[in-house]
Amino acid sequence: MIKYISGDILQSKDEYIAQGVAVGSQEGLGTGLAFKLSSQFPEIQKLFKKYTRNTKFQAGNVFIGEIKGFSPGIIYIATQPDMYHAELTYLNKGLKRLKKVCESRGIKTVSLPKIGAGLGKLDWNSEVKPLLESILSDCETVFNVYEDYKIEYEI
Repeated sequence: MIKYISGDILQSKDEYIAQGVAVGSQEGLGTGLAFKLSSQFPEIQKLFKKYTRNTKFQAGNVFIGEIKGFSPGIIYIATQPDMYHAELTYLNKGLKRLKKVCESRGIKTVSLPKIGAGLGKLDWNSEVKPLLESILSDCETVFNVYEDYKIEYEI
């Protein structure tokens, strides 16, 4: 199931936050949501870097970073051949793999940005959103897609 919401994905109460990243070794993650998540969750970032140093992280691959007792976990999806743009074929593979992982692990909730449509430069309305709906809409996992970013302040 997909729900389109507004808010700050960094304040998500979901089990996981998913994000698109480039293939290969992840020594950077220095822009956009990837940078914000690596700053907010440095221990998970370290796990991901270690994984990509030892394993070939290819188009459509998914890595789940989690630390026992801490939430949310971070799901890294290889959606980009480089740090400058996403590829629809990579995103397609990655979303299909994400769906399988969520189903096999019984994951209930995942937050998603407009994956591939920010720094990835894919068109949200004509490319990414229809792909999300075709792959994830019939999944039991609830995918909360942050369609409109709004900073949430505590009062």
